[in-house]
Amino acid sequence: MFLGEYQHSIDTKGRIAMPARFRSKIANGVALVKGVEACLYVFPLELWEKMAEDLDHLQVSAEQRRIIERRFFGTAYESELDTQGRIIVPAGFRSYASLTKEVAVIGARRRIELWSASQWSSYQNEIAALDLTGVPLPF
Repeated sequence: MFLGEYQHSIDTKGRIAMPARFRSKIANGVALVKGVEACLYVFPLELWEKMAEDLDHLQVSAEQRRIIERRFFGTAYESELDTQGRIIVPAGFRSYASLTKEVAVIGARRRIELWSASQWSSYQNEIAALDLTGVPLPF
């Protein structure tokens, strides 16, 4: 499970260090995917492959399945940790998520999210006002 919020920098070559706590969980590589919001999802490669298999059992139409496959799998990027615990974020992905220098690295349970630090701050302010009292949370 990925937990917590970390502030990291992305270098001019598009490399970002993953938090030390996350590295053992992504040692076999990651799938980098454009998120639903203006962020990037980073999945451990084993989980990404399992999610691909689970898609076959999802109750969606053939057209919806093709859209999902094209949107998430067709644009995904595989990366591995380098010796310094960094992954490469290609230019198109950096542009999509507005990643420049300061990046918020978010542990989001089964995935890691990469956000522009300023957009993450704005998003946090936006969701802070949401009323979750009626949501059946397990805790």
